Amino acid sequence: MDSYFGFIEFFVVLMFAAAWGILELVCRRLDRQKAAESAKQQKPTASP
Repeated sequence: MDSYFGFIEFFVVLMFAAAWGILELVCRRLDRQKAAESAKQQKPTASP
């Protein structure tokens, strides 16, 4: 019975780590999009 608890704990920790990694990737992508958007707005347009 103890081995089942070990497997459950292992998979809970594995799922936590996987969710953390996915959130890191998604937030990194959103940060890049936000930085590009803000750079686009701050860039002055030259009018001839």
